[in-house]
Amino acid sequence: MTSKWFLAVAVLAGLVAVADAQPPFPRPLPPQVPAPGGIDGQWFFRGDPFQPTFIQTVPTPDGPALVFTNEKGTPAYGRLSRDGRHVVIPEWNLTGTLRGNAIVWPNGDFWGR
Repeated sequence: MTSKWFLAVAVLAGLVAVADAQPPFPRPLPPQVPAPGGIDGQWFFRGDPFQPTFIQTVPTPDGPALVFTNEKGTPAYGRLSRDGRHVVIPEWNLTGTLRGNAIVWPNGDFWGR
């Protein structure tokens, strides 16, 4: 009988240890929005590796700016919104939404990595 009590206490202690190792509730994932420097580099129009696009941070008298180069090789200055969720390219009259490893444009096209 003592061995059954010992076994019950051991199992209970094991369950408590496992429960303590788990977070009390699911932690939310951080938003998948890259930092301003994190969007630099090569992207691909509609995810097509044969249609590269580029984003480059460049210094300006007003602070860093972004240069967007589309799949046709046309560059334009732009910026990242304050909340870090959108890119704004005034010269192209265009605002894109950052979604993880994609920039989604209003017409449904996207630049992906």
